[in-house]
Amino acid sequence: FFFLSNDELLEILAETKDPTKVQPHLKKCFDGMAKLEFQSNLDITSCFDAMKEKVPFDYEEVGHITRQGKNMINPKDSGGNVELWLVEVEIMMRKSLANLIDKAMIDYAEQPRLDWICKWQGQVVLAGNQTMWTRYVEDAIEKGAVVELGHTLQDELMKTVKLVRGELSKAQRTSIGALVVLDVHNRDSCQELGKLKIDRCTDFDWLAQMRYYHYADRISALEGIPGSLQCRMINANVLYAYEYLGNNGRLVITPLTDRCYRTLLGAIQLNLGGAPEGPAGTGKTETTKDLAKAIAIQCVVFNCSDSMDYKAMGKFFMGLASSGAWACFDEFNRILLEVLSVVAQQVLCIQRAKAQNKTLFLFEGTELGLKMTCCPFITMNPGYAGRAELPDNLKVLFRTVAMMVPDYAMIGEIILYSFGYEDAKAMSVKIVTTYKLCSEQLSSQSHYDYGMRAVVAVLRAAGNIKRTDGHLSEDTLILRSIIDVNLCKFLAPDVPLFHGIVSDLFPGVTVPPPDRSNFNSAFNDVCTVRNIVSSEYLREKVVQTYDMMVVRH
Repeated sequence: FFFLSNDELLEILAETKDPTKVQPHLKKCFDGMAKLEFQSNLDITSCFDAMKEKVPFDYEEVGHITRQGKNMINPKDSGGNVELWLVEVEIMMRKSLANLIDKAMIDYAEQPRLDWICKWQGQVVLAGNQTMWTRYVEDAIEKGAVVELGHTLQDELMKTVKLVRGELSKAQRTSIGALVVLDVHNRDSCQELGKLKIDRCTDFDWLAQMRYYHYADRISALEGIPGSLQCRMINANVLYAYEYLGNNGRLVITPLTDRCYRTLLGAIQLNLGGAPEGPAGTGKTETTKDLAKAIAIQCVVFNCSDSMDYKAMGKFFMGLASSGAWACFDEFNRILLEVLSVVAQQVLCIQRAKAQNKTLFLFEGTELGLKMTCCPFITMNPGYAGRAELPDNLKVLFRTVAMMVPDYAMIGEIILYSFGYEDAKAMSVKIVTTYKLCSEQLSSQSHYDYGMRAVVAVLRAAGNIKRTDGHLSEDTLILRSIIDVNLCKFLAPDVPLFHGIVSDLFPGVTVPPPDRSNFNSAFNDVCTVRNIVSSEYLREKVVQTYDMMVVRH
């Protein structure tokens, strides 16, 4: 409840007689849970994410007993106290996810991989896939067959990419898209290990990878605490926290991302916070959020401003310690210097309590419960006009990592793979080259953007078009994506230059006009109703606005 506004909290407490009224606020309390399934007698039997992916609560399999000594969670048993039954839901969520991962690990060996991918929930598939990859690589290192494993992983990746192009539900497409992103990194890591001729599992180049180890002790499924799945990187060993995050995409893992992961996990191991810093658009916040996804921890992002005071920060840290979540404070160096000196003491108070393994500690005069998984992260932009440096007493509580301009071509290639493109490498290079030439040849305008966000907009458009017009060549699809996303924002003198750039990069490629018959008839109807003159120019602008909304929202 620490991350809810006062109005939301009052609304929840006012509706204690009708537990189903809590549903709209679940997304603020949990990272991935959007809805609970209530039976007619109000027994809670499963939870859903925003895409309606279902996680059943298998009470019998995990041996769950509520505080009232019953098997099933029912809000009526808690006397209407919403905080009591929501805590039970949180425990049951962790137990159920751990139980599903345990069952999926056994099931992996019993059926073909592609069938296994479509059978289980997205988060379960990603955790199981990474665990099996770790196991396969360690076996290959001991047998001296890393190069052969690299070829096998390449074949599996191509089969998965082919699966993306088939008929899938939206949830399955999202799940498999995230899997492809991780599979590409797994393949590249394995090929790199083969080139380096790694022959021992204790070699640093292998230890530097994010490795998952699953133990069939069922401790997490039966007790709802982390333990059965461990994530290791170099000497850091972090327990998978079993927070249900829902079915969502994953960040492309580049060498820069890997380096950031190593620093942040090393910081957690040393009981410190993490502090990625670098220019805008380099992925500081996204990398922190993705690391939280990798180890299944809730990550709350908060945009800082100079109006923040120590009391507001104190409330946030209270929620952090009590819930065991991560917090990522964006643009941390905007906060005033006098506030930061107090924040340093607040962070130090939590870190000392964690170092002493306390379950209860005193924070600003309030006794709070402490969950050991809590950790603060901060991001800083040195280009910000205000102060670039933090006070020394705060700086020592965080490990910094410099984030530079990401490898756009590599990110583009992997995202295109996840959308089902085969010639992804060449296509991503063309997208990046288009933006490079535009930045050099076109006029300088405040609304022109050639950074990572612009590249991602083109990639998202390419994914949408691949699904609707998959019969066209990949060159044509990418060219259409680049034109759809960019043409509408260029000024009239820049349009001929832009057409010249894309015709040089895509020689002989013509873009067939899409079928917009339904759109055109609707446009004409609305113009008639509103008494507007239906001109070709207006229709073109409406189409461009629609295309932007599809890509950006």
